[in-house]
Amino acid sequence: MTDWNLDTHHLHVLDDGLSEARRRAGDAAACRAGCFGCCLGPFPITLLDADRLCRGLAQIRATAPHQAERIERRAVEAMTALREGFPGGWDTGLLDGSRDGELFSRRFEMVPCPALDLEQGICELYEHRPVACRTYGFAVTLDDEPLTPCPLNYAGWPPERIESVRTAIATPSGVSLPPGQTVVAAALRPR
Repeated sequence: MTDWNLDTHHLHVLDDGLSEARRRAGDAAACRAGCFGCCLGPFPITLLDADRLCRGLAQIRATAPHQAERIERRAVEAMTALREGFPGGWDTGLLDGSRDGELFSRRFEMVPCPALDLEQGICELYEHRPVACRTYGFAVTLDDEPLTPCPLNYAGWPPERIESVRTAIATPSGVSLPPGQTVVAAALRPR
């Protein structure tokens, strides 16, 4: 069972650190609504991320059922596109880790995330987005692992300047992830 209070605390710590990273980037921050290149192509997410996305979808379903249906339809379309060569159990959506490279192949790089409203260029589950989505973009070190920033951020900055604004974020103690990974499309498709 997921400890949603601990997850909420974890997300606050991440979001606070990322706000600082955005502040340090200043005018060199390109991330905003309408910029969604990082929302194309599948990527692994944790099962905690998947649960959080499903919670967000359930909230939307309660207030805007047509919007929820659109997200689920896009999830089915994305999973259909990923079916051939899916690196894991397509029925379960669980990645097996043995063929992760296929997941990121050029063949799938233009498959949009089901949470992405392409017309508006926004994530319809933004408040519930996975940690990978939250931490991509800025010069961040997460739990001692330096993450590569989006090439659209820090345009024209030399590497040493980017490193000078890098922000360190540590996962709070007590946060543990359930074993296994999936993709957004598998988490959001109707069961």
